[in-house]
Amino acid sequence: MKAILALSSALLLLFGMQGSAGTLRCGFDDGDQGWVSSGSLLSWERYGGDPGGFLQAEGQGGISSIRSPPSWSGDWSGYVGGVIIFHERLMAADGTHPGEGFVTITSSDGTAISTRTPGAERSWTVREVVLNATNFGVQETEFRRMMRSVSWMALGTKSSGKRLILAVDEVSVAPPSGLDLATAFDDGDGGWRPEGDVSLSWMERGGNGGGFLQGRDLGDGSTWYFSSPRSWSGDWTPYLGGALSFDLKMIDSGKGGPHGGDEVVIVATDGSSVSISPSSPYYSEEIPGSTWTRRHIPLTPEAFETTEELFGRVIRSVDRILIRGEHSDRSDVEGIDNVVVSPPVKSDLVSTFDGGDEGWRGGRDVSLSWRAEGGNPGGFIEGVDQGAGQTWYYVSPASWAGDWTPYIGGTLGFDIVEIDSGNGSPTFGDVVRIYGRDGSYLSWSSDPPASSWTRRQVSLVPSSFKVSGGTFDSVMKGVSEVWIRGEYSNMRDVGGLDNVVVTQGPGG
Repeated sequence: MKAILALSSALLLLFGMQGSAGTLRCGFDDGDQGWVSSGSLLSWERYGGDPGGFLQAEGQGGISSIRSPPSWSGDWSGYVGGVIIFHERLMAADGTHPGEGFVTITSSDGTAISTRTPGAERSWTVREVVLNATNFGVQETEFRRMMRSVSWMALGTKSSGKRLILAVDEVSVAPPSGLDLATAFDDGDGGWRPEGDVSLSWMERGGNGGGFLQGRDLGDGSTWYFSSPRSWSGDWTPYLGGALSFDLKMIDSGKGGPHGGDEVVIVATDGSSVSISPSSPYYSEEIPGSTWTRRHIPLTPEAFETTEELFGRVIRSVDRILIRGEHSDRSDVEGIDNVVVSPPVKSDLVSTFDGGDEGWRGGRDVSLSWRAEGGNPGGFIEGVDQGAGQTWYYVSPASWAGDWTPYIGGTLGFDIVEIDSGNGSPTFGDVVRIYGRDGSYLSWSSDPPASSWTRRQVSLVPSSFKVSGGTFDSVMKGVSEVWIRGEYSNMRDVGGLDNVVVTQGPGG
């Protein structure tokens, strides 16, 4: 984490010199730059900042804060995993030393999330806050929803006394530093390390273009892995929903049979981990061939068969990633090349229902209506069963139809709730149907939702829908509409749908 913050600081300095539009920055050398304060007397001071001019907020009642200008409002999705940096100084305070500072982000619907910072000091001090869900104490889905529509950010501090004067300077919001998570092994081993009974050596030629890293089994019976370099450790939030890709090659199997084990393991700094185990749809039982074979692993909770909470916690504090090299039950020799961790491609298929039904409609015996409140959070669409005995669905808008090939390997996710079961018994069946132009469809099932908002997510790969690759590709090339099941009771029921998102795959 320290490495990431240091890298972010260095990039901020670089962006500041180059005037990059990707970083929001106010140095207050020429005025207040549109910053305001509610409940505090705000003034711009020409001299005494860190360096140059600065803002000074004199608060009453033990709180002093400033708020970002309207020009900073908008979609902050690109800053998820980035960093807020600001300089602050306690100018004066009654009573005891301020207890703590705070950073608050407020979305356009009025929802606010906050994180604590140390209390302001009597000298200029630099504060850094990484923009991730953990720091702000909310779920990943909620954090990303809010970041899509930020109204303002507030910086401040508190005191037990009545009078408090806070000085703030050099405020910046920077996008993710973009860890260079790619190793081609053309110039060396890239810092990759052995884990388990293996000896690694860099080979200058013979890779999938240039050099590669070779692992030679030492034969003590344990499973060995290629372990990522120390420079890869840190906050991987920008890569959540992206993909891990790498090339593998079996150089010498020792004439053994397949050797099982987790395909990929991501280990957090606290020792917790998530893995691609044999039960994952992305696990390969085949021994890598004698020619280079490309592997793609989505960085999603579904691929790693774990909860969103655990996966997010691991991703936000990665210590290392392990890629299995041992695929034979004899002493083997394998190669790895072109390891790349890529961020997700931004999706244009998103419905949050915060401003209306967004063109969604009912399928079969249901009456749909938009509700401005009660969603997860904000608005949502509500379905009321009309009692004709048919299973009803939420149906995607016409604008979602088309070629979904870029979404292969991505995910379809949504929040769903059963508001009223009508005291009936649960019903089961297709939860998602993706229809092709010819009327054929792909189907995916899961358990009924709870009476509180429940997140469902399905990976857009053939194995999720239990079909062949040819059938899957045929539907995805010409999607006409998506149906999401709303009926989960054998009596007249009421349900809700929110936050439908389709993300693109690694090749999108």
